[in-house]
Amino acid sequence: MVIPVLVIIATGASCLVSCRPQAPPTAILTPPPPTATSTSTATPSPLPADTPTSVATPTPVPTDTPTTTTPPSAPTDTPTPTMIPTLIPTDTPIPTPVATLNPAGHVGLGAYLEGTPYDRFAAVQRFESLLRHKMQYALWFQAWGNDDRTFPDYWIELALQNGLIPVITWEPWKRDFDDPTALQPKYSLESIAAGEHDEYIRSWALGAKAVDVPIILRFAHEQSTEPDTRPWYPWQGDPEGYKAAYRHIVTLFREEEVTNVQFLWSAMWLDLWASEYYPGDDVIDLVGTTVLNHGTGATEDWARWRTFNEMFGEQYQAALQWNKPIIITELATAEQGGDKVAWLRDCFTSLQVKYPLVEGVLLFETESDREWPRINWSVASSQESLTAFRKATDDPYFR
Repeated sequence: MVIPVLVIIATGASCLVSCRPQAPPTAILTPPPPTATSTSTATPSPLPADTPTSVATPTPVPTDTPTTTTPPSAPTDTPTPTMIPTLIPTDTPIPTPVATLNPAGHVGLGAYLEGTPYDRFAAVQRFESLLRHKMQYALWFQAWGNDDRTFPDYWIELALQNGLIPVITWEPWKRDFDDPTALQPKYSLESIAAGEHDEYIRSWALGAKAVDVPIILRFAHEQSTEPDTRPWYPWQGDPEGYKAAYRHIVTLFREEEVTNVQFLWSAMWLDLWASEYYPGDDVIDLVGTTVLNHGTGATEDWARWRTFNEMFGEQYQAALQWNKPIIITELATAEQGGDKVAWLRDCFTSLQVKYPLVEGVLLFETESDREWPRINWSVASSQESLTAFRKATDDPYFR
């Protein structure tokens, strides 16, 4: 989804209106230089393990022009989320991330957390301590037309220091949440395929090659709506245009001999129109989709409780035709209308038995949905759901 995430998976086009972009992270100014903070040697006091808590947003720090030792600023032109979380005091020590439970496990966990990466992954570290599980992935969003458009070499290297693989949702637009479906010719799929953005695309390819660490790139996610419909992004509804743009981007990366980037084709409704948008086995490393169960927390006619298997089962069967590793790029459930504890338990205990192609699950960790604020997506929305998640992911099947 957007955050601008990581699709509501439901049956039929009636659910299109339910898939709305989430607000991007609250803008956070430049954090202190990397030499000023280190969590690798310090042993701060961890947060209470059994108390769900919100992710802190660091206090903005005015800065001058970034230098080689100062990280770049976070985007300043992104709207503030409607959610106002309970903040952890800014002087709270950042716990040292817990060790990976099982390095040989099959499924890696990750999350979208507000503030990442511009809080220097402090939210991720707190989340790891809360879950008692090391994250493998960190999901964030960058837009081609905003001030976070440049290749994030600093944040990628910092992710590596925190033991995280970046999953970057690369959005070809200038964010416009007031009119998100409006066509933007400057960033159109046609302009990308025609080479009008080659210099920019190559700058990312060269940046990725220079940092030479694993990166997952998620271009123009959730594109695979019914053809000629754009429910919430301007790049939706155009199968041929999407395939041409996607293939052009991968071609440029290969021309620059980039070998450390995996391309994540993050579609939606894999059992409906997705195959029309599939760019080809030769340019896709990973297949992704989003699973967000709104239950009755959404005030729409389509809103009802759906089990994980109901939402994902048919999509998984459709994805077998591609035989690619699968990452669930945004996963969460509401509480309204059903049993959140059972939903989480059923999800994570079914992966090994029913869905062996799934190699990653990224949690969509926001405490309030942008469109339906009463929906708390967090696995820690209650002590019961947090406990269920911990118990399920203690299994050695999870890294």
